[in-house]
Amino acid sequence: MNRRSLLASLAASAVAAPAYAQFSIGNLIQSAVTVAGAYTTGESDEIEMGESYYQGYLSKSGGVYPDSDAQEALQTFAQPLINAADRSALAWDITLVESDQVNAWALPGGKIAINSALVSQCRTPDELASVIAHEIGHADRGHGLAQIRNQALISSAGSLGKEALGAWIGGGAGAIGGEVLSALEGPLYGMILSGYSRDHEFEADAHILKIFARTGYDPNRADDFFHTLLRLHPQSDTTTTSLFSTHPGTTERIARIEQAAAKTERRNNGAQTAGWDELKELFPTPAG
Repeated sequence: MNRRSLLASLAASAVAAPAYAQFSIGNLIQSAVTVAGAYTTGESDEIEMGESYYQGYLSKSGGVYPDSDAQEALQTFAQPLINAADRSALAWDITLVESDQVNAWALPGGKIAINSALVSQCRTPDELASVIAHEIGHADRGHGLAQIRNQALISSAGSLGKEALGAWIGGGAGAIGGEVLSALEGPLYGMILSGYSRDHEFEADAHILKIFARTGYDPNRADDFFHTLLRLHPQSDTTTTSLFSTHPGTTERIARIEQAAAKTERRNNGAQTAGWDELKELFPTPAG
């Protein structure tokens, strides 16, 4: 059975389902979209999304920080971490954003943004490295597309957008077009700013330790920035960003990272932290 037939068959089953079925017709149709989508999207689609949205999302998030030295310092610092990513074929890029919100985000295809306020709050290179490694994890694991498949984004698109998205989901990998990109642009931006699912956040947190093991960072420092995040956003806080949300709670994330770090072997060679001193001269950590 081909992908289009699979989608049609699952949707037809939903229509034929009795009223007392465990799932609603709408959920079954969405399940059909999810199952079909799992087989149709590929790396080229992720790269196309990242290339298409990156500059616009940077502008919406506060704009590119207007200092080439700061940008170069961040890129220099991040490069060893990016070199340790699983998916070397992605079009990796990292940009410093001018924003007073302590946040970072990643797009499908390896596009990462780090806010200037976050750099200020990092007291050690380990803290900044953990954030970058976390965002690398989202891109490495394809979380952006996974969340698209698991959300009813089609229902939020216009009629033309629904048709385009349906055709893309039912088509082959690499088939993404301009209409699909337009239909997903708004929903995807909201998604990356509000944070990924609970399971995806845990996976990205675990990825920190994988990147640390490959680059010489101390696994016991992998959760340091989450302690900073907890200080800035106590558990009672209802703030929702890409890095901070109430689901999962920060304390639970810290506990999981510490448990995994205890089982992770520490490499003897030190991590490469070129660019860190330059960043801290530009963005000193506030006292207190």
